[in-house]
Amino acid sequence: MELNYSCPITGDNRDNTTIRIVAGLVFTITGATIAIGLLASYSVAAIIFGLLGVDFIIRAFLLPKYSLLARFGKGIAAVLNLKKLMVDSGPKIFAARIGVIFTLSGTSLYALGYTTPASIVAGILLLCAGLEAFFNFCLGCWMYALLPRSIGKLFTYQFIK
Repeated sequence: MELNYSCPITGDNRDNTTIRIVAGLVFTITGATIAIGLLASYSVAAIIFGLLGVDFIIRAFLLPKYSLLARFGKGIAAVLNLKKLMVDSGPKIFAARIGVIFTLSGTSLYALGYTTPASIVAGILLLCAGLEAFFNFCLGCWMYALLPRSIGKLFTYQFIK
């Protein structure tokens, strides 16, 4: 579907129920990463956060159906027989791309041994994922709504259809 440049939406929809489950998984993985980074090994934390970053890249730039977390989220929603709630993909794609920035930044910081700054970056992601998972408030989506339309067009461009 062609983008409507007066309002940066994609015209494609995603299931918000699955997205919230994925946010819960991101919350769990990020919390574990912070704990591992602070208490055990920053190199292991870098690997875990890097893998989470790869999943964010898949969801942000490719298709969610290739994402391991999205597949788990769909499976959990199906097992629990949760109702689908379709929302526009544009804000969710933007939020996932912000997740890419956070995970890649955190991964780099963990890999370099900067555990405290990495944990702060991961803590911000933890907060954002928690807001989405537990309170149905997507901070990235909220920021997306504030963007000028020309910037919104850039961030919702689909690489693979």
